[in-house]
Amino acid sequence: MNTILLARNGIIVSESGAEVATPLAALAGKVRLEDRYTLRSFVSMMGRYPEFQALSVFIPPLLDECARCPESGCVTDMLTHMELVRRVEMIGFPGEPRFNIMCTLAGRYRDDEQELRLFQLDSLLDMPVRLGPLKHSVFGDSVNIMEFETDYTLFEFIEGVAWEFGFQRIPEHCSIRG
Repeated sequence: MNTILLARNGIIVSESGAEVATPLAALAGKVRLEDRYTLRSFVSMMGRYPEFQALSVFIPPLLDECARCPESGCVTDMLTHMELVRRVEMIGFPGEPRFNIMCTLAGRYRDDEQELRLFQLDSLLDMPVRLGPLKHSVFGDSVNIMEFETDYTLFEFIEGVAWEFGFQRIPEHCSIRG
């Protein structure tokens, strides 16, 4: 699997050090984040590679909301960073057990997880973003969660960020009514 670097300025850099020539082909690439990568970096990437905006209905409204935020200084003292986490949950017991696998973005304040929906976007845009572990829980056990090192693809990274902000911030897209 090729490794790509997501730069702070929104550019996707290949293993050779050059900007990727075909962004859609990079979706399966293993992601690394440049130091001090932020949510604003993600927004810059979405602007630089507009084809990614079609990956989720949540991305265009997120970009619109970000455009209304100040150009810098969008931080909060209530978080140390945001972290992409892959969650694997075994559910459905008794009965037919099954797995739910999802990537989500969560706020972190030191060792404690914080829900991002509690924060305004203009306090998150310049917060650092990191790649976190895989967290595995069995049948709703929230005490004995196992954590593992994991890798993320560019697609998983984009989907995880878009899902978190879209689901938490744009509830009209989440309505189960027709």
